[in-house]
Amino acid sequence: MSFLTVAGAMVRRWYVVLVAVLCASAVGYIWMRDGGCYSAATTVSFTLPARAALLPDSGRDDASVIAFAGSVAGEINGGREPATYASNDAPLYGVGIRQGLLVAIPNTGGQWSAMFSRADIEIQIVGRSREWVERTQRETIQKVFEVSRQRQGAAYTDPQKYITPTVMPLTGGIQQVTVGRPAQLMAFSALLAAALLAGGCGAVILDRGLAGRRPHDERPAP
Repeated sequence: MSFLTVAGAMVRRWYVVLVAVLCASAVGYIWMRDGGCYSAATTVSFTLPARAALLPDSGRDDASVIAFAGSVAGEINGGREPATYASNDAPLYGVGIRQGLLVAIPNTGGQWSAMFSRADIEIQIVGRSREWVERTQRETIQKVFEVSRQRQGAAYTDPQKYITPTVMPLTGGIQQVTVGRPAQLMAFSALLAAALLAGGCGAVILDRGLAGRRPHDERPAP
């Protein structure tokens, strides 16, 4: 099929192409009006009693402390296994979520086995408004501290012996995630190109179908 044949079908069945372009334009307009979202990734580290989280002997790599952090994360998740991820650069909004909460623990293992090397819990939050993200972040951090205290209260009467949760510095910020105008224009152009391609295919199919029916419609009556 030559280019002229396709172009001729698109001209004859211009309304098919127009519908495809209008649908793509509507989708692109809605997408470009999206104001983005707000995201926060807060790390809560667990250390041995009276230890600083940033010191080498903090106990963040202690197996018992790591297991305790996992149990706290499991309770925050409603008894479900806490989510794990292999990369720190795995934002929640990267999978298309625009409002949600993820309580995860770093997994340094491979594809077939899990390995937890630090007693850290990462709280990832994404939402449409800064206020919602800030409120959810504050409530989730408070719940982590409460669960940690409750789980140790039955075993130790002296709080000085508790495993200590600490919000790591520089991890409590909230950032706005938006798409730049050049990227939006490129995506909109790609969307229009796809619409023209789909509209052209639809026009060719319709044109062939109508051309095949024409001899039967024009056959003289006996």
